[in-house]
Parts: sequence; structure tokens; C-alpha cells
Amino acid sequence: MTVVNFSRAGRVLAGFFLCAASVGASADIILGHSGDLSGTSAALTTDYVRGMNAYFDDINKKGGVRGEKIKLVSLDDGFNPDKTAENTKALIEQNAVALVGFRGTANMLKIVPIVQGAGIAQIGNTSGAKSLRDPYVPNVFHVRASTTDEIEAAVNHAWTIGINKIAVAYQDDAFGKEGLDALIAAMQKRGAAPAAVAPVPRGTVDVAKAVDVIAAAQPQAVMLIAQAKPNAAFIKAYKAKGVSAQFMVLSVSSGLHAELKEPTAGTIVSQVVPYPFTELGNAVVKEYQTVIQGTADKKFSYNSMEGFLNAKLVVRALQKTAAPITRAKLISTLETFTNEDLGGFALTYSKQSNLGSRFVNLTMIRADGTFAR
Repeated sequence: MTVVNFSRAGRVLAGFFLCAASVGASADIILGHSGDLSGTSAALTTDYVRGMNAYFDDINKKGGVRGEKIKLVSLDDGFNPDKTAENTKALIEQNAVALVGFRGTANMLKIVPIVQGAGIAQIGNTSGAKSLRDPYVPNVFHVRASTTDEIEAAVNHAWTIGINKIAVAYQDDAFGKEGLDALIAAMQKRGAAPAAVAPVPRGTVDVAKAVDVIAAAQPQAVMLIAQAKPNAAFIKAYKAKGVSAQFMVLSVSSGLHAELKEPTAGTIVSQVVPYPFTELGNAVVKEYQTVIQGTADKKFSYNSMEGFLNAKLVVRALQKTAAPITRAKLISTLETFTNEDLGGFALTYSKQSNLGSRFVNLTMIRADGTFAR
């Protein structure tokens, strides 16, 4: 499969249109992706796309979908919602049959009207936002569990081990604010409230004020509702004050260790896809490992596992859609999926629900950056 990536915003559209003719010539099924390939979450986005590419390449080597090959066109939005909207319009205009693997809550909220207006499916994204799930948002099909599910799992674990004084630092945007609401709700359910609350400006590692506010409260644990880079900056600055706490982060921060190395040891990370490092009797994990081992970068990771699952869902829907495949037909196919088993990971959609999965597992980062279950 040929994959097109453009990393500089100024060149994206020009480059995209230059490749348009070759897209039609070299592939029969065009899928569009927009994500942060140059900003604070670039490493995570690249890894996610690696997982998607690995599965699409494997399918293409086996003949594609009824002989039609898949081409993923990936555009950089730098985590900027306005750029995501621009990219989305360009991908739609160039006849993408679906949009896949987008990143960011604010980015997703920006494109929902565009997606719905074009009658195209957006399949799989890294947002766990309630606002993208409840009430039901047509044309958006989630693979991962919600942020609410992740936070509930983390708070429940904390309570079972005697931790009930929890503070929170959150990314000051739609994602962070919805996560904050979910944490407050989870604690209210247990008759408690956050020990301290502090925002971190979106797209920055400006954590100094948040660290001061939370350190002053001396919590037992700190829930960090942000991307990997600001979370890493927070942990480093917090520990530099000579104070300690149990850190808890969400799945979007699975790349935390790469930013900080050993200081992340002991951090609890919620995960929304199966453990990718050992098979554990899970058919799709075995398939993932086999495919990834046949690529240039053989590294197993949660982000590439999620991208792989997303790609497998897309292909499953394409395979079950009668030819010729159209955007409307693909949406109708996805809406029929009930416990659609991808190999130990099932997804359910309907005309009233786009939740997909509520799978959450908790892991802990070891000193070497691997995850303990």
C-alpha cells in the first residue's frame, strides 16, 4: 500500500492535489486520515498510523477487498482543529470512502458537521469524549471506550487500595474538561470530591501553576487528563518539588515513558485495547503480532494495536458492504454490527449508538517502560 504523509501545514493541500491523480491510478479504495504528525502528540499519532498501515498492507498483499487495493492518505493537522477541518474537506473532495483514525476531541468536534454534511463515516478516533457519544452522534463510529469508562476504572481501583484523596490536572480544552467532569462524577458517586483541580493550557507543557496548586493539596494520587508531553512535564516538575503521589493517566498518554524514562515507573495507565505484548489466548493479538513482525518497525505498542484494530474494523466493514462500495452503504453496514468479533475484541453499533466498545484494562509502567498488568 502506498501511504501519503504531509508534515508541513503549508504544503499539505498542494501536495495532496499533486498526488490526486496517482491515488486514482494506484488504488481503488481511498481512506482519509488527519492527525497530529508534527505537534505535541506526533509520536503517538505516528505509532497509531503505523498499526493501520500494517494491517492495510497485509490485506493488500492478500489481494485487497475483492481485488480492490486500499490506499490511506494521511495529512498533518498539527493538533489544530481548524487544520483538521481543512484536511477533512480536502479528503472528502478527493473521494475518500471513509475517514479513519483521527486524533483529538476538539479536532473531532470541529469536523462532525462536515462529516455529517458529506454523508461519510468517521471510523475510529482517539477521543473518549462523552459529547461524541451521548447523545448519539451519527456517522462517527468509535473503537475505543469512553474517557468516562477509563476514569471510572481508575477511580474504582484507587478506592479498592485505599486511595481517596485524588487531585486532577487537566488539559484546558473539550477533552480535559469532559474528563474533569467524569472524575468529579466518579468521586461524587463515592461521597468525595477532588482534593485540588488545575488546568494546563492546551498544546503546551506549561505546567508550573498546575504543579504548585496540586502539590499544595498533598494528594495521595494525581489524575492527569492530558497528552503524554504535558503529563511528562507535570510528573518531572512535581517530583522536583520533593513530593510524591500515585500518578494515573489515560490511554492517550501511553507514550509517557518515552518522554520521561524512569521517573514514570509506577504510573497507572488505563488501556482501551487488549494487551499487545503477549498473546494471552487472544486471536487478534496473535494476528497483530504476526503482521507487525513482518514490518520494518517490529515494536509492539498500545497505540499501534489500536490503529491495527481500527484498520481491521474498516476492512471488515468494507468486506461486508456490497459492491460498488459507497459512503452511504458503508455507514449502513457499520450500523448492523452487533458484537462484531475482530478476534477477541468485539464492537457494537446501531442507528442509535456509536459506542463500539467499553473495554478498559489498567496497567502500570515499569522502570524500563514496559507495561505490567
